[in-house]
Amino acid sequence: MRLHRSILHMLNSRARPRDKSLPKDLRLQRWKVVKGDTVMIVSGKDRGQTGPITQISRKTNCVYVKGLKLATKCVPKSDESPSGTTLVEMPIHVSNVALIDPSTKMPTKVRLELHANPETQRKELRRYAVGTGTYIPRVPDLSYQEAWADGDADTDPDVVNKVSFEPRAGVAPFPVGVMSEIKNRYKKHY
Repeated sequence: MRLHRSILHMLNSRARPRDKSLPKDLRLQRWKVVKGDTVMIVSGKDRGQTGPITQISRKTNCVYVKGLKLATKCVPKSDESPSGTTLVEMPIHVSNVALIDPSTKMPTKVRLELHANPETQRKELRRYAVGTGTYIPRVPDLSYQEAWADGDADTDPDVVNKVSFEPRAGVAPFPVGVMSEIKNRYKKHY
């Protein structure tokens, strides 16, 4: 919600929209945790508990862990919440969580190293556990695929896999009329 300056002074200070984001110089440049990583909370009321990261807020250097640091929020009464309250996950500062080492299942510090793929020569930053040196791969976020469903306009997979064109020597892939429409008639051919 964005309000004009002339209206802001008339509102109560509690009703003003508040920007909680950090200045750019205080934000983390390189994140060692990503969405989907399993982390352990190292300080706070849920210390020692583990869970996957569901959301990352890069503007506030915070993460949201599934089922941890829950707070009660008042909502209108409905079938989902007959009491009028619900539990929501609150943000946890990234310094209060530690990534879980996949080999030891214990919290660990992480170091980033530049790695070049020998086949493609493509460079990437890889994460390694400090104590064991275990490579920690980034978990791909495939949550958007949960909403995928075949609709009426989608083509059946067997029709897609069917070979409909077999090239033959001496036969153009398109009729001559189509080829003359596709080619650039303004290009000079020498």
